[in-house]
Amino acid sequence: MQIRLRNEIYLDDKLEMEVVDQSYPVEARVKKDQLYLIFTNEENEKTLIKCDAAELVMTRFSNPKSVMRFVTKKEAIVTLQTPLGIQHFVTDTKHYLFDQKQQRIELHYDLKQLDNDGIFASYQMEITWG
Repeated sequence: MQIRLRNEIYLDDKLEMEVVDQSYPVEARVKKDQLYLIFTNEENEKTLIKCDAAELVMTRFSNPKSVMRFVTKKEAIVTLQTPLGIQHFVTDTKHYLFDQKQQRIELHYDLKQLDNDGIFASYQMEITWG
């Protein structure tokens, strides 16, 4: 089974766009109405996506680990490892579609700076598996 993560990243007030398209072997499990997708990324880091109809949490077990949380039409504080060290941001999820039957997730969000509400980048991600 493979997971595909396709992410359109909009920078500089949406004037510049970059596409990241990644595919990895994945293990899928369902526990208590939540889907768990477990894979190892290109940096050899175990990555876990835990999701249901209301939210998605992506944990990258790097050193230190990075945790991103997306809640339908809400903001959530996230912790990311960056070249500048650990930084805190806010995800503002505009659109979230979880379709377990079609094995597809759509996620549109802004990554904002924690202290001033400025948008770092906007993302349109599609996750498929099967």
